[in-house]
Amino acid sequence: MELKSEKSIKEYLKTLPDDTIIKYYLDVEYSPFPILLIEEYTRRFKRKTKDEIIKDLKLQTRLAHKKTRELGKMAKKHKLIDDVTRQKSEEIIKHAKKKGYTISEKIALKGSILGSRLKKKTKSSIKSGLDVGKKLKTSSHKDLDLLKKLDDLQKAGIITNKEFQEKKKKILSKI
Repeated sequence: MELKSEKSIKEYLKTLPDDTIIKYYLDVEYSPFPILLIEEYTRRFKRKTKDEIIKDLKLQTRLAHKKTRELGKMAKKHKLIDDVTRQKSEEIIKHAKKKGYTISEKIALKGSILGSRLKKKTKSSIKSGLDVGKKLKTSSHKDLDLLKKLDDLQKAGIITNKEFQEKKKKILSKI
């Protein structure tokens, strides 16, 4: 299809898929026929008046003008886009390092607090474990002494063999 007239361009735009029209519409400032493109876009997706289309065109023109000014300023300063990108990257990295340092300080502080709590709990747990162990040893000695006394009572005939066996089971279950 040869694009010679406004009519042929309109026909051509009608043959394009929706995603292509959307792409062209978003980059309308670079289009050689922005009004025709905006008209095709609005025909498919939105109904706009000519005033709204002109308003869109003016907005796109302002955006293009702004981009051109920015590029002009960069050219005057002999700044390349790579320089700007590098500068932005360095700012992001600097910010990330600062944030990481702050977070690591907080983690270190919490780690020391948790460490001291853990030491205190460990010491008290070990002490209570030792106390329980001592009680077990002493109680088993006491229980053995009690068994000897019960045996003496049985031999002396003060308690029966049945009573001795019952008491013996109770004492042995504790040990």
